[in-house]
Amino acid sequence: MDNIVSIKSLAQSLRMPVFEAYADYVKPGMSIEDALTKLMTEECARRHDASVKRRIRAAGLPNGKTIDTFKLVPSIPHLKEEQIRSLLTCKFIENGVNVCALGGSGTGKSHLMGAIGREAVHLGHSVKYLRVSDMLTMLHEASTSMRLGAMMKSLLKVSLLSLDELGYISLTAKKAQFLFDVVAKRSEIGGSIFVTSNFEFSRWESFIGDKILVKALVGKLAGDSVILNMNGEDYRLASKKK
Repeated sequence: MDNIVSIKSLAQSLRMPVFEAYADYVKPGMSIEDALTKLMTEECARRHDASVKRRIRAAGLPNGKTIDTFKLVPSIPHLKEEQIRSLLTCKFIENGVNVCALGGSGTGKSHLMGAIGREAVHLGHSVKYLRVSDMLTMLHEASTSMRLGAMMKSLLKVSLLSLDELGYISLTAKKAQFLFDVVAKRSEIGGSIFVTSNFEFSRWESFIGDKILVKALVGKLAGDSVILNMNGEDYRLASKKK
């Protein structure tokens, strides 16, 4: 009994709940080596799962947007299964390639972005998800309080920066410049960006307002990127029909 109490006490101190509940994992007659292997395997799995959950929360990924809940539907004809399978490997992150998902409202762009982001976290990549409007507001506020450098650094250090809903609001000249700076600086270091927009590249001037800046921005984003044409019927309505 004293040994059992000691094991549980030590496991609590070391924050090893699997070892604390060792009786649930160790079968009668197991050798010491087999028992330790089982316990350490389960503890490693528990820590990995806990780490993934923490990193998903830190990434700010939207809830419920997983690849298991994403459906390919005929109403979005240009999106192919092989494109999704390729993105799920996250090789594009390792190669510093961008992803641009373009298409009308409700066609699953944000869902796919969130799902790919979750897979990236599971594979050990660091991810940050932000709506473009929120990111630009944060950068603007940081610029007025001498925190712009720190804010920019945080956007550059992640493996994948996921920027959702580009084009939902028109940008001031200053915010448009912030957007270009983020894209340009990540391009310089080979950092991947996943961006979604309701608008094709030729229409970006309508919400950015500066033709020269748009050309430069699109050049940085699309020059080495995967372009997903996600035009079609509202994804949520079409997926319910399937």
